[in-house]
Amino acid sequence: MTPDLPVPLTDLRRRAPIARNLIQAVLTELLGPVELKYDFYREWNGCWKVRVTIVGANTGKLDFTLLDTPTGGMLAMPRPLPERWRVQTGIAATDGSRWSLDAAGQLVRFTPPT
Repeated sequence: MTPDLPVPLTDLRRRAPIARNLIQAVLTELLGPVELKYDFYREWNGCWKVRVTIVGANTGKLDFTLLDTPTGGMLAMPRPLPERWRVQTGIAATDGSRWSLDAAGQLVRFTPPT
């Protein structure tokens, strides 16, 4: 990974509330008000992920990979990333940056469509 891209979050101490608030904000922006249940777990490589269960009018499950942005913010990237979110909105990080995936599935800064 290059330093100008987010890197996997490997230390969740004292940051779980930030991750919960971020995921709530991301899903509220994309779906409207939602009620969520969170399940934090570590991948084999030490990266933190979150399985989110959405309850209420919109229901379903979505996994998020937690990343640190180059400026110290947190990014919760949905996996898989729905195509509409990938090309139309991107995903907001806590530092105000927005991220998406390119056609090859690589993490990139989001560029709004023109």
